[in-house]
Amino acid sequence: MDYKLDIITITKDDLKGFTLNIESTRLLREKFGISQIVVDSSKTEIGNEVRKLSLSEQNVKYFRQEPKGISCAFNYGIAVSDADWLWFLNGGDCVDKNLDCELFVRFLAGSSADAVIFETKDMKSGMILEKKPPMWGLWPPLLSWIPHPSTIVKKKLFEKYGNFSESYVIAMDYEIWLRFFSQNVNVDLVSFTIASFNREGIAYQLNKKTRSEVAKIIRKYFWTIIKKEFFGLKIILKSLIINLPFVNYKKDMNKDINK
Repeated sequence: MDYKLDIITITKDDLKGFTLNIESTRLLREKFGISQIVVDSSKTEIGNEVRKLSLSEQNVKYFRQEPKGISCAFNYGIAVSDADWLWFLNGGDCVDKNLDCELFVRFLAGSSADAVIFETKDMKSGMILEKKPPMWGLWPPLLSWIPHPSTIVKKKLFEKYGNFSESYVIAMDYEIWLRFFSQNVNVDLVSFTIASFNREGIAYQLNKKTRSEVAKIIRKYFWTIIKKEFFGLKIILKSLIINLPFVNYKKDMNKDINK
């Protein structure tokens, strides 16, 4: 089974948040051999400190990139990774302190899925964010329940369906989940927490911009969603066609039993 995992961390001018991130990944890197790719777009002074900290840590690869946006930084990390699995854990976000790392690594090693959606906690309150909807409400994920800090995907999905769109400033993860999961992609849903999310991060602060981009994305994928809903209707009809001939058989069986 594939199990090589890279954590991709992008950071910009947030040494404190990046330090918390690096400290939280240390056990996974040192004990389980997981690599962390750092894509840094910080100003020179902070960037020097980020680079220094990165190079002092085990299994951390540091890359400098001029500020070009979140998507561009994500895509840089994807390009330099040779792993099977990718985990996008931004600077400021952390591996959950209660994570059973051995169980986590063993799970990925045994999973045949193309993506695994775990759970995320709010860093301050400890509350679970974006709780999973009931089974019938999983698709389409229009209410943004898929948490990017705790969604781990196979690199092959990017190779097959494309990288993060650089057309979006904030909601590029929302777009890529719709793009990926409207395809024939197998997904595991796992109800344990692997990440803590910093709500004070820039992506959370730009709420109005996020909503504007989400509206554009929904319009873009409107017909894709409709087609998938129509396919669901076809499955219902097919199931009825297959099973209706057995309705009379069941009635005949009941008559025989009651004789």
